[in-house]
Amino acid sequence: MATTQDNRFLKIFFAVIVLLLVLLAYWSYTTYQENEQIKGSLTTEKEKIEEELKNISLEYTAEIEKGNMLSNDLIDARERITRLRDSVINLEGSVAVMSRLRQELGRIKEERVKLNNRIEELEESNNYLVRVNDSTIAALNKEIIKSELQEETVNNLNENIKKASTLIPTNLKTEGVIVRRSGKQVVNDRASRVDDMKICFTLPENSLAPKGVNKLYIQVINPQNNVMGALKTVDFETQTLKYSKAVEYIYTGAELDICEVIGADVEKIIPGVYRINIYNGPIRVGNSEISFR
Repeated sequence: MATTQDNRFLKIFFAVIVLLLVLLAYWSYTTYQENEQIKGSLTTEKEKIEEELKNISLEYTAEIEKGNMLSNDLIDARERITRLRDSVINLEGSVAVMSRLRQELGRIKEERVKLNNRIEELEESNNYLVRVNDSTIAALNKEIIKSELQEETVNNLNENIKKASTLIPTNLKTEGVIVRRSGKQVVNDRASRVDDMKICFTLPENSLAPKGVNKLYIQVINPQNNVMGALKTVDFETQTLKYSKAVEYIYTGAELDICEVIGADVEKIIPGVYRINIYNGPIRVGNSEISFR
């Protein structure tokens, strides 16, 4: 009877042991599966974090290559991301590690938003400055065109610019003269008889022209293309002028008649066409021709 009870006890004991072993195996299997799932999830999340860090780094690189004004800030941010990404690649995934990585990624995203906002503000400011600059250049071009129109030929100045500050001689007339001992001048157009050349012109009334002592330059060029008279030169910013005579006059704003004998070398007066130019500084303001037989 005792033996039967012992056998029954052993059977129950072994059954309990087997059940516990089964439960332990099931629990171990279940725990292993859960751990594998967690491990897989952590690996997937780590890969996503790596990819996000890579994309943000590429965004910064694109902005840096544009020559953005925030390039230094972008380079610093990109270097931090690169260091973090390198550490993420080498880290074993765990809940604690992923938690820290998520926090760091959140801070990086916030920094990206701030940098993007600053970039947009700078681009808006730059676009505004470009528009202002374009408007300024357009206005300047208009002024340049206006200035160039004002510096056209003497005829256009005389016809189109009234009350301008530049005096435009009128009634320009050149004559060959024979100078008597008495000083009397007799007009002649035969080169062999002419002693000198007299040039007369009128400065019109102009309230805007500079008052006081002013100067004009007369240039006479003979048929051999030589400048006659004093044969002096004067330098201006844009050119050097060779002239026959400098004429100083006192201008009051009223009409003024001027006549000058240029002091030509009589031996250089030959038959042919002579060109007469009058300059106000470097600007030619009058011209005419005369022929001697």
